[in-house]
Amino acid sequence: MPLTRIDVYYPIDRGSLALRGGLGPLSWTASLAPIEVLGNRHRFELELPEGELLEFKPIRDEQTWAGGRNFTVAAGQSAELMPYFERTRGSLEAIQTLYSEQLGRAIRFRVFLPPSYPEHCDKRYPVLYAQDAQALFSGMPDPIDGLSWEIDSTLDQLYELGAIEELLLVGIYTDEGRLEMLSPTRDPSYGGGDGPRYRDFLEHTLKPYIDAHYRTRCEPENTVLIGSSMGGLFSFFAAWTRAAVFGKAACLSSSFWWQGRAMVREVQKGVCPLPRPKLYIDSGAARSAFEEDANLRDGYHHTVALRSALVSHCYVPGDNLHMLAFAGSSHNNASWAARVAIPLQLLFPRHC
Repeated sequence: MPLTRIDVYYPIDRGSLALRGGLGPLSWTASLAPIEVLGNRHRFELELPEGELLEFKPIRDEQTWAGGRNFTVAAGQSAELMPYFERTRGSLEAIQTLYSEQLGRAIRFRVFLPPSYPEHCDKRYPVLYAQDAQALFSGMPDPIDGLSWEIDSTLDQLYELGAIEELLLVGIYTDEGRLEMLSPTRDPSYGGGDGPRYRDFLEHTLKPYIDAHYRTRCEPENTVLIGSSMGGLFSFFAAWTRAAVFGKAACLSSSFWWQGRAMVREVQKGVCPLPRPKLYIDSGAARSAFEEDANLRDGYHHTVALRSALVSHCYVPGDNLHMLAFAGSSHNNASWAARVAIPLQLLFPRHC
């Protein structure tokens, strides 16, 4: 029978680990001890019948099950995992404030920590910088439409399923001077244009603070932006112009119409940044091609124009570019809440 190896990484000072499962030599009522404990690595080796799929779960001190769904491994394969036992959900920290020299005022933000953060003290996490914190979290509705993304709830669900890598979410409040703060250029009708200064605040003030005070993975591929509407426009702009800092961006229902589609024209004429940021762009779309309501059209044609510019320039759909359209989804927080799990899974895939 093929040998199956399971390595469980967990701090040895927090308790002893064993495995239980639904296929012999494991059972759900008796524990199997590791064959070796080396540092924080607990190694288990099992002989399983060829073709079988083992469903298993770590247990700590013979009484506390690991959080989330059961793990699985096929006979003859290997698995690595970092379970957590003490929390089943992430935790939202209190509002913090940093003064921005770039914008000349204080900026508020909140950090949502993943469930394992208090237990795995040596583990480092990728960081998602999310625009519009005033509309992100459960029970904190956007004052404009009374809804929110409920992104904390979505993250908890994805963690419970084991569908994504755990991450630190940093939500930045943009409710004060939002249009100016998130616009990369000045629009002749709407004004704005403070986006470059806000981008520099993220790069030179907020990110260094987060990296210094939290256990982060600070490389570009682990530093991600997300936003919708003007927040999506800004997220694209910041990733495009600072790809060596922000290596990925998720841009939902982005306002690519801004200033005569300035960012689309920039992609068409400009030089592709190296390294190229990995991009997710999406939009809703009206069910009828004759719809005139801008909220129902959701800028679909502008997003398509950007996709075409990216593909003709240097991007490969399905690789470093994903574009999705959602017929019947309009320009609001409810629509973004309904689909934010998609870019989260594309940009933070599980590695084990």
